[in-house]
Amino acid sequence: MDEHNEDVIVESSPEEVIEEVEQTPSPEPEPTQEKVIPYDRFQEVIKENKKLKEQTKTQSSLDVSDYIDISASLEGLDQKEKEYLAKQHKLSGESLKDIRNSEDFSLWQTAYRAKVEKEQLAMRPSSTQSESEGPKSFVDKLKSASIKEKEELLEKAGLYKHPRPRNDRVDLGRGGK
Repeated sequence: MDEHNEDVIVESSPEEVIEEVEQTPSPEPEPTQEKVIPYDRFQEVIKENKKLKEQTKTQSSLDVSDYIDISASLEGLDQKEKEYLAKQHKLSGESLKDIRNSEDFSLWQTAYRAKVEKEQLAMRPSSTQSESEGPKSFVDKLKSASIKEKEELLEKAGLYKHPRPRNDRVDLGRGGK
């Protein structure tokens, strides 16, 4: 009887609820079946793969004439025009020579060059002054001026005042009257 008493908690109260958790057995994983690909489809995929490999081999090799055509197509273009030409080639797949000779490219190039020229004109100063045409300093103006012009310059600067005429003064250079 002592054996059965061990399972029973003696100190528990009747209000206390003891939950028993049952363990459910985990489901065994189902054996996975391998996907079976039909043999015909497998052969098609292999053929397509071979075709793609052959196409990349023929496309990747360039002859000397291809290099000459490419350099001729890019001759005389600035970096932005070359980028535009490359972008059009990637999008359309046409040769660079055909794209460069197309009306669309010539219109785009005309508009682009007009824009670049307009920007360069806006950045360039409208007139250039040499040092002789530039504004002279005050001392340079005084050096090259006559006596009357010097008086006017000094008077404008507030450095010279004309003497007031006085009747009681006698001009000594004229003989004393």
